[in-house]
Amino acid sequence: MKALRKEDLSLHHYIKNNALQDFIEEEKNRPLSYVAEESSPGSYVYQAQSDMVPSPTSKGRGWVYLDTPTSTVEQTSSGTIAVYDGENDIIDSLNYNIDYIDGRIILSDSGIIPYRVTYKWHYVSLVDEWKDVQEVSELPIVVIGISKFHKEGFQLGGGKYIPRQADINIFASNGAERDDITETLYDTLYQKSCLYQSFPKGSMLDWDGTWNNNYEYATVSGSRSLKFGNVIATTVRVATATPSLDVTILSDINRYRSKISFDMFYWQEV
Repeated sequence: MKALRKEDLSLHHYIKNNALQDFIEEEKNRPLSYVAEESSPGSYVYQAQSDMVPSPTSKGRGWVYLDTPTSTVEQTSSGTIAVYDGENDIIDSLNYNIDYIDGRIILSDSGIIPYRVTYKWHYVSLVDEWKDVQEVSELPIVVIGISKFHKEGFQLGGGKYIPRQADINIFASNGAERDDITETLYDTLYQKSCLYQSFPKGSMLDWDGTWNNNYEYATVSGSRSLKFGNVIATTVRVATATPSLDVTILSDINRYRSKISFDMFYWQEV
């Protein structure tokens, strides 16, 4: 995995699991329904039913999968995700896997039937690509992008100073929500830093939304943190009649929008 991808994953992890902690919601005792078409012998899938808007499982959201923001441990029934049987007893988390992206409980034993689930979920959708904004549609949405970078030698000695220019665009459903998200993100970037992880065995979640049991916490050798500087937040005013060329999405999504620009940098030893 190249450096830029590690930086992107580290920043995404920090924003989703640390910076946006104030925008985590909880649903209690939601019913679970059996999904026959997704199930097979040894894998019995149950989907959580939710009428929340935005949907907890829409793109860029999903269930919270860490016990604490700085944890490297998966959520369990001892945390905020709990699965209940027909007698309202908690089912041991050893009996099922959790699909955090699609909001599903997956059991290997057909004799255990889950009825309800309590979980926390990410209210703000966090995506990496502009094209994803159109696909999400349910506000609020935060888009992370690393736009420019270059590498410079140290003034003295070996190694390199590597700065990146990054942008975070916020799309909200109203002005108050926009301002709250913007200020929260600004405060978690201004004069702050995040861990620079190397993800030697992949990210915390596997391709199917379940916890990656091979996940290994490790920081990049010689550079344990990504530092943030020159953090600037602005409110974006978008004309609805004649949008600018870089705006390709509907004006109602753009109506309450802001942008945070900042430098992200670290020193790489040789």
